[in-house]
Amino acid sequence: MSAAFRETLAAALAMLLASPAVATVEMQVQAKKLGFAVGNCLYCHAHSHSVAVMKQKAKAFNLSDGNCLGCHGANIPSKLNDRGRWLVAEKTKRGVKACDMAWLHDYKEPTPAPAASSHQTP
Repeated sequence: MSAAFRETLAAALAMLLASPAVATVEMQVQAKKLGFAVGNCLYCHAHSHSVAVMKQKAKAFNLSDGNCLGCHGANIPSKLNDRGRWLVAEKTKRGVKACDMAWLHDYKEPTPAPAASSHQTP
């Protein structure tokens, strides 16, 4: 059995055994409907994924573009930004299984760090 075939088989099995959705395109849609300026996954995630590569893989496995969990399960390989971490903390604090995008109304953007001055005082 070739390495490529084993890799494809492993990915297919992962799709079948994937846990329920943690972050989804539906979450983006819900947040947009509530008036939040969600452009993509970076609204809650710290790093983008290689979108082109992921779309190719999704097509190869006959998955929709937004079904990241089909292959990754709950282990989407991207760290969360402040907003994403806040949503997860809210989910834990509230003892629920899924985040509600309406909670974002309570989220406070972190204060940006002051820019370092390039001028030195004499």
